[in-house]
Amino acid sequence: MAIMRAAVFLVLTALAFGGDPVRFREHVIESHIPGGYAVMVTDINHDGRPDVLALTQQVNELAWYENPTWERHVMVKDMPGLVNMAAEDIDGDGIPEIGLETHFDMVAAKSLGFVWLLRHDGDPRAPWTATKIDALTTSHHIAWADIDGDGRKELINAPLIGAKALAPKYEDRVSLVYYRQGEWKRIVITDQFTGILHRVRPVRWSGGDREQLLTAGYDGISLHSSTGGPDNLQWRHELLSKGHEEEAPRKGTSDVRLGHLHQRRFLGAVEPWHGNEVVVYTEDSAHKWRRNVIFSEMAEGHEVVVGDFNGDGLDDIVVADRGKPKSVHIFYALDESGEHWDHHVIDKGGMAGSGCVSADLNNDGRLDLVCVGTLTANVKWYENLGK
Repeated sequence: MAIMRAAVFLVLTALAFGGDPVRFREHVIESHIPGGYAVMVTDINHDGRPDVLALTQQVNELAWYENPTWERHVMVKDMPGLVNMAAEDIDGDGIPEIGLETHFDMVAAKSLGFVWLLRHDGDPRAPWTATKIDALTTSHHIAWADIDGDGRKELINAPLIGAKALAPKYEDRVSLVYYRQGEWKRIVITDQFTGILHRVRPVRWSGGDREQLLTAGYDGISLHSSTGGPDNLQWRHELLSKGHEEEAPRKGTSDVRLGHLHQRRFLGAVEPWHGNEVVVYTEDSAHKWRRNVIFSEMAEGHEVVVGDFNGDGLDDIVVADRGKPKSVHIFYALDESGEHWDHHVIDKGGMAGSGCVSADLNNDGRLDLVCVGTLTANVKWYENLGK
């Protein structure tokens, strides 16, 4: 009996440790972006307020929305097959350059996979100049990361599938590559992925000057770490988890993010590819990653967001369902174990989120959320009103 009372006390203590939900107020930024696919937040006009960029493969132009009026400004036109973007101020003028991927198609033979660098011409509200730096079949996810520790970020490109891959299993090798600033020459990190390579996420995994990369796809979740100088990088590839183990296409991991429960790190994931599960991975004493499915009722989960929305020092997890439920879910961490989560719905029926990102949009010190919807054809930001 004493043991049972002690166990109950520990559980109640853990539940009281964190997990207080916050209130969100939704704001519509864009009500007509058919098939909305990806969204990004960055300060485009150097005014100290984060702006929003959103794209879709159904509209051949990239636009940004100026905070706080959300006036729409077109950056580039005549860009079919827009699929992903990433921002980094590489010239130090306070306005980011944009890495952009276009001409994407799920059929490899139709997917030219153009990679561009966008620069402003003095006025970020005016059209930008686009310079093509590569054409790699099915270029699909892009990111900036300082992988060699020299203080200058490289542009990372993760194509979705190999050039000979066919649905539904996409049985071919697919590469992960990068480009150095100025040279913009394609350099291979690895060409040993199989099937789908869906996401690449820069992380600070082990301290130091350089960043590491997490990838998610049919192969599961892998960590990629480099040693050596910029001209002789050596890579270590570590499989952290196979993800959801079933036959393709219900296989592996759709997206992964690194989070922290105070000092303890965890991985938040959506599994399998375009799957129904929200998964939390925690590391045991043998440095093995334990898989814990905390929700399994997504129709089509796509991306995951991790951040401390309630300010308790424990990162929470957001996943949007871009299927017919058209909903946005948040899971509050209740303690440092990674075992206990409190599930709430932020938006029920109004956001079929294909892409979401966290950012403090109104500079009030609280983390907000921005999502772009496919079936709902919209962009919303969810203002964090606090507990």
